[in-house]
Amino acid sequence: MRRLLYVPAAAVAAIALIFLIQMSATGAARVLEKRYPPPGVMVPVDGYRLQLYCSGAGSPTVVIEPGMGVDWVGWRMVISKLLETNRVCVYDRAGYGWSDPGPQPRTALREAGELDTLLSRAHVPQPYLLAAHSYGAYIARIFASQHRNAVAGVVLVDPSHEDEPVVDLEAAKHAHGLRIRDALDLLPPLGWQRLRRMYNGENALPPDLRAAPQLYRARYLVASSLDQLKLERNEFESLRLTNTQVRQTVFPRDLPLTVITATRDSEPAGPGPTPRELHAQLARSSDFGKQIFATHSGHMVTVDEPDLVVSAVRNTPVVTVR
Repeated sequence: MRRLLYVPAAAVAAIALIFLIQMSATGAARVLEKRYPPPGVMVPVDGYRLQLYCSGAGSPTVVIEPGMGVDWVGWRMVISKLLETNRVCVYDRAGYGWSDPGPQPRTALREAGELDTLLSRAHVPQPYLLAAHSYGAYIARIFASQHRNAVAGVVLVDPSHEDEPVVDLEAAKHAHGLRIRDALDLLPPLGWQRLRRMYNGENALPPDLRAAPQLYRARYLVASSLDQLKLERNEFESLRLTNTQVRQTVFPRDLPLTVITATRDSEPAGPGPTPRELHAQLARSSDFGKQIFATHSGHMVTVDEPDLVVSAVRNTPVVTVR
């Protein structure tokens, strides 16, 4: 009888502990956000706000679209060089970083619409050159197809593709750029890590970020909230719907497109075309499309070969906006 009583008691205790951890993590999120306010502006988008940060000068405006589960901290070495010649804008998708949670499902079609509203309401100067990584390529492709008159070119960095085989969770993570080996150093603080970093602040930063500009240090410390984890998961769970949406998207044939393919650890997640073949197919969707190879990179090309990404952006021919 005592053993039977211990079971529900243990379950209640476990639930209470999980609740306390969640509450503590939420409290830590609020403290971190207060200590490290957003570097940019909070722009209202359909009843919630997205954080946008733009700097530099020069046309076209480069708009960065990160992959799933990582953010624009992973683009810092690319952005610092692009600022020499272009205005560069980074933002947090709904629920990421400082941005408010947004409605679900979190599909690329919805997020492309949010990006359009964000850029319009913030009066970000056109034309845009979209630079997107992994899952972010879905958003960039949909945005370009819907707003051709605002876009001067697109660079896709080891992009996800709708015809990638999604066999199981681990295979899908591999396919969509969430490999621990490549992204571990970019992952923001979670759970007890987050609580510890709330007290340690910038002393908890990884060595390579301690000398980075303050906005990157703050961005690393603020993410990931429980809201972000939930919305990242919803992005992942909505992938099949996103894939359907992307299949219905027609990329403008007169829009310059550069596709960067990572060649290290690029085996497909299952049977079917290889990433190299899918990326070649993607490049052919534009009359001005080309594919280049990151020969020393895993999926995080922006970290492994940032100069290659910078060169791809600068060498993408800019077609006059219609």
